[in-house]
Amino acid sequence: MPPLYPLLFKFAVKADAHYDVLSRRVRKGLGIAPPLRILPYRGYGTPDRVVIKARVLEERKVKPSRQRHTLLSSAVASYKRYMTREIASAQVAVRWGDKHWEGTTDEEGFLELWVPPPAGVRSGWHMVELELLSPEAQGVPRVSAPVRVAGSSAEVGVISDIDDTVIATGVTDPIKRAWALFLTEHRGRLPFPGVDAFYAALQAGASGTADNPIFYVSSSPWNLYEHLDEFLSIHRIPIGPLLLRDWGLSRDGFAPGGGHGHKLDKIRGVLETLTHLPFILIGDSGQEDAEHYRTIVHEYPGRIRGVYIRNVPGKAKRGDEMAAIARDILAAGSELVVVDDTVAAARHAARAGWIRWEEVPEVEAHRREDVARSPPGPLGERDEQG
Repeated sequence: MPPLYPLLFKFAVKADAHYDVLSRRVRKGLGIAPPLRILPYRGYGTPDRVVIKARVLEERKVKPSRQRHTLLSSAVASYKRYMTREIASAQVAVRWGDKHWEGTTDEEGFLELWVPPPAGVRSGWHMVELELLSPEAQGVPRVSAPVRVAGSSAEVGVISDIDDTVIATGVTDPIKRAWALFLTEHRGRLPFPGVDAFYAALQAGASGTADNPIFYVSSSPWNLYEHLDEFLSIHRIPIGPLLLRDWGLSRDGFAPGGGHGHKLDKIRGVLETLTHLPFILIGDSGQEDAEHYRTIVHEYPGRIRGVYIRNVPGKAKRGDEMAAIARDILAAGSELVVVDDTVAAARHAARAGWIRWEEVPEVEAHRREDVARSPPGPLGERDEQG
């Protein structure tokens, strides 16, 4: 990137934020400005340090999914998700037990606050209260932000891609990806067969009671956070922090889509926060997951127990590339395993001692049930091999 570009992007971001402020003042004067809201994200950390994340936005009043029954209503909901108006420099109060902090949103309305948890906090999920202090705080509801604390009970951390690893999005095909992101309701889509049981087994770990943290990384924008979060919940896939990307203009450039390098930064952030844990990485062969994971294995020697890559149908031409990446990862002290389905991954994980053998039949059963109810189609889960 030429040296002048960062300055131009910085200027453009500030100009855009000033425009949003002026626009809201005008619309408020006309009585047409919608109320504000705090959208909480899942944070994470250790008993010593956690990150609390949220975003302050104008309320777009997206119709609940149960009330969207047509292609047009789905398109309108998607438009509202993407055409957000963020509130820069908003003051947010954070309360957790007897502790209290205040944070300020950036130009894109994001709040990211690193804080020490209350003394004696245990592993697991904790709810932190967020309250808008300014601007226009009156009438804005307080919200609770979940925070995942990974303590000594965890055996291993799991970092998984979402697109074409958990759910079929056709990310390598622009038309399929656009359809999946903009016009497909998550209630009408299914995860890859057996993912819920396999990830639950990884969460339980070798002991069955480990409560290992799971993180999800994706090239999808933050605008889809609620969409993806509800998808995981509906299909009973273990919840975890979603690490997504900014959409549109940012200090790093203009990125409405394409490129997956941001995943490296997100993964590094998790590993550098949870320094006491080894990790398992899960991705697919359709993007650059294997290449990124190879980089992580080399950068964090001894921290990555294994890498699973789901074989995306139609990508057999990457066989030689995968073999070369596997050799590099093996030489660095880890292992890359290319699998056709979740059952193969579960069997390998059981042999490696990362999950209990009793969980493998459960994964097999869930996979059979999922395949039986999966409709065929361009994004259908019956494309999964095995």
